[in-house]
Amino acid sequence: MPIFIGDNQQSSHQIRLNILQMAWPSVVRMFLQSVVGMVDIMMVGRLGVASIAAVSVANRLMFILIGALQALAVGSTALISQYIGAKEKEKADRVVWQALLGSLLLALILCTIGFILAPQGIRGMLSLMDTIDPMVVSQATVYLRIVFISMIFGLPQITINAVLQGLGDMKTPLYLMVVSNIVNVVGNYVLIFGIGPFPAMGITGAAVATGGARVVGAILGVLVLIRGTRDYRLELTKIRWHLEVNILQKILHIGIPASVEQLVRQSSMILYSFLVASLGTVALAANEIVMNAQSFSFMPGFGFGVAATTLVGQSIGASQPELAKRYGMETTKLAALLMTGAGILLFFWPQAFVGLYTSDPEVAQTAVSSLRIVAVMQPLFAMVMVLSGALRGAGDTKWVMYATTVGNWGVRLVIAFIVAFYFKVGLIGFWIAVALDMTVRCLIILWRYQSGKWQHGVLHSPRKLGRTADLGKSPSS
Repeated sequence: MPIFIGDNQQSSHQIRLNILQMAWPSVVRMFLQSVVGMVDIMMVGRLGVASIAAVSVANRLMFILIGALQALAVGSTALISQYIGAKEKEKADRVVWQALLGSLLLALILCTIGFILAPQGIRGMLSLMDTIDPMVVSQATVYLRIVFISMIFGLPQITINAVLQGLGDMKTPLYLMVVSNIVNVVGNYVLIFGIGPFPAMGITGAAVATGGARVVGAILGVLVLIRGTRDYRLELTKIRWHLEVNILQKILHIGIPASVEQLVRQSSMILYSFLVASLGTVALAANEIVMNAQSFSFMPGFGFGVAATTLVGQSIGASQPELAKRYGMETTKLAALLMTGAGILLFFWPQAFVGLYTSDPEVAQTAVSSLRIVAVMQPLFAMVMVLSGALRGAGDTKWVMYATTVGNWGVRLVIAFIVAFYFKVGLIGFWIAVALDMTVRCLIILWRYQSGKWQHGVLHSPRKLGRTADLGKSPSS
């Protein structure tokens, strides 16, 4: 079941083939997610400015929630990949099932709270505006409440993808996303504007389409696990149908730092956006263009980071720590090569990319200067994203959290604040702050990776996770 074959003596060529086999579905999945996100905004945009603003604010709150829910996803991927590498399928089964039960219970609790407090959350996000548009609050509240209900299926869907990645199956999450995206786009078209027997529901229709896509994705994901793939099938008759606290503790021990990391990242991004907004409309528009370019350049880093998580986890589970280290470094090299190529294009031809978004000369000039900084940072981005993924696969999520906290809050926001209110050098100063943030994070992550202290994994570390024998008890005990 593990994708890698052999031991540390396998050739670099075989290692690279394994990496590419694991990475490409995740890169395509990230690309599809970005494209569908753009299509969503285009469709909602036809409803008016208030609708765009409502969806934007609601989605920002959802990103914070999803980031907080990464505990089960990251912890599950790390544990499952290591158990699969160790060829302990029964233990992997129990982690899979507990992750699904835990995600469903957590979704029910958080989504109920979110549904009740949606108006307060929206007003909080808009509190720094001079005047709060009641239409935006009303539409965002309706949209957010429907999306919160759908997250009862959305969180298990995230967990299912994490489980499949831990098993080494990157293609099935891609197929599930393709189906979900088709449901989402068709649902948007039919429900937003009203086609055939369906009434025009506006922004409510957009929320229902998004929720419906999550429901379909979650149901198909569960069916995949139960019916099985070529290499894996969840044996329902051999697992417990109640929560096992000791397994959830192990998942959360790995996953909670990942959740904190995401909360740190999202909160810093909100404050960073507020600081950029202080520069004016031109800078704000230019920054959105640069952020969009950055998200596209991230795709290889995301895909190879996911591959590193699984390959490192499986290698450690198979008691091959040196193979795990080789996978981490080779994956980083491949991602850096691809992202450096993207950086070269962005550095020498930034006008071509910016021209896709705006014809305003002032906005274009501002965006081009910052885009060149993003281009130069591509190798650093690759190292941070992939080596962070490798550390997550080993269960060493705390150091990724430390690096993100120091970089985002200790470097990026501090320098951005100084740039905004003292030196007043414009948007380019903000992206210099991002570059310094990325440099610091890269140094921390690289130092931790080279130390090798993560190579023991989590299965053989009773000091951290309690007695591993606890997870080895038979379901009937």
